[in-house]
Amino acid sequence: MSYPKTGEEVYVSLNLSNTMLTGLGKGTITREDVSVDYLKKLFMQHGVIVSAKPEYRNIMERVNSTYDLGLEIPAKLQLFQLSEQHRRLVVVNISGLQRKNGSLLPSYTEEELDEATFTFVKYYVQGEHYDELVEENKKLRYELEQEISWRNRTDSEG
Repeated sequence: MSYPKTGEEVYVSLNLSNTMLTGLGKGTITREDVSVDYLKKLFMQHGVIVSAKPEYRNIMERVNSTYDLGLEIPAKLQLFQLSEQHRRLVVVNISGLQRKNGSLLPSYTEEELDEATFTFVKYYVQGEHYDELVEENKKLRYELEQEISWRNRTDSEG
């Protein structure tokens, strides 16, 4: 599977860190569990860039083979920051693998990888802050209520 180069690629990583968010100003980040089918459509629309340490290549290859994602896994870590163009990050959550101090180990056996389960979470950055979105929503709701009230008035009212 070959994904397009759009300039708005989705990043795929095994974690979310503050350094990934450094390039952003004030905004809102939404989090959503997503399916593999959704990911494939998302990657076909926007393209994809994998950001994973070389020692985790076997994990990413297992994700690829298990879900037929067709991800190109780079030989070295590609650091990134979310930005106006690159608003989407998919984090591969891994359960069932031994960790040391909360971090994945440098390598795992095939048997250990057989025990692992993977889920996917999409993070999306919105350029507007949550508080601004709430205020806009209130304003629109008020205007809608006024419009409905006006349309539902009786002839005796006006």
